[in-house]
Amino acid sequence: MSAKSSPSAAKGEARNLTVDTVVPYLLGRGLVSEADIVDGDLEVVDVGRRNENLKVIRKRDMSYVLKQPGAGEPETELTIRREAALYGYLQVARSAGRLRRFLPGLCGWDEDRCLLALELVEGRQLWGHYAATVAPDFPADAAAPLGVALGTIHDFFRRATDAPDWMTALHAAPPWILSAHRPSPEVFSRLSPANLQLLGLLQKENAVVSGLDCLRRDWTPDTLIHNDLKGDNVLVVSDGDDPVSVRIVDWELVQIGDAAWDVGTVFRDFLDYWLLSVPLSSDLTPEQMLDAAKIPLAKLHPAARAFWSGYCGAAGMGRDGLGAFLQRSLRFAGARLAQGAYELSSGTANPSNFAIALLQLSANVMANPEEASLTLFGIPMPWRR
Repeated sequence: MSAKSSPSAAKGEARNLTVDTVVPYLLGRGLVSEADIVDGDLEVVDVGRRNENLKVIRKRDMSYVLKQPGAGEPETELTIRREAALYGYLQVARSAGRLRRFLPGLCGWDEDRCLLALELVEGRQLWGHYAATVAPDFPADAAAPLGVALGTIHDFFRRATDAPDWMTALHAAPPWILSAHRPSPEVFSRLSPANLQLLGLLQKENAVVSGLDCLRRDWTPDTLIHNDLKGDNVLVVSDGDDPVSVRIVDWELVQIGDAAWDVGTVFRDFLDYWLLSVPLSSDLTPEQMLDAAKIPLAKLHPAARAFWSGYCGAAGMGRDGLGAFLQRSLRFAGARLAQGAYELSSGTANPSNFAIALLQLSANVMANPEEASLTLFGIPMPWRR
């Protein structure tokens, strides 16, 4: 067995497992065998992140990711317990069987340790899958499977009539960004200088202010949402000549919410990938920067359309209300762009060019979602067909 440790491993609470202490635990739980150790078919890797996660890698049998709370971050214990409740429900609820192919498998849950053992999926993160295709081309093969996965999950929980206790305990409040333009006095003390500058810019954008107010007012918590659906949390699995499939991971922020928020987050992720290919320079005009993009926006259109089509079919979306749902999803994408600008500016003195670009794009999307739908994503509004 080999072990790759990082300095963070030594900072965990006494109960947390590390690369040095995890093997006896795995043996006791039957997750690995003595033969794995003797044959050298066992590697434990500290993968850190905000929790103290470990990867347990085997070549001849299932591998795992072990999730446990980060030291000094008590809130992560609550989020892991929420995620564990979701996986536990999917494992035992017969009606949820069709959802299991969209998430990793549950391999174990230790409530006392707050340790969640999940199948380690052999796949690429979504942005890594994009990067494997040489620019300016852009792959669309994972977009429809992602739309189908998300639409199926939303549809299932929207129709669920026997919500278990763990679901009824989930919060259903709108995201914080929908109120960011109206901060309370105590919020100001936590904002960085760059955040304050962005707040001033945001409050001057009437389309953004009115759009955020409208989204907060019309927030519709009618299903289970992932709430953090970005490229890092989507794994693309390719098995030989079979079509690619996806697994949606990291459900720690799961809540009851508006399905359009998850859809808008996926739209925002497309825009992030495109915008990062645009050279941002004060020496170039906006038109010159867009012309110099490594990935032309039009190259993303087939993927965006495939995602939207896959989602609508799996979510059982009829034509009634489809245009309004798409508009709300696009405005949520604009809100997520503004949130990204805020998050990038935390702890900094001045907002970066990329953060400013995110905020400007947010304003454009909020001001005219119909134009954004066609121009940014190549999706005509349903009533134009």
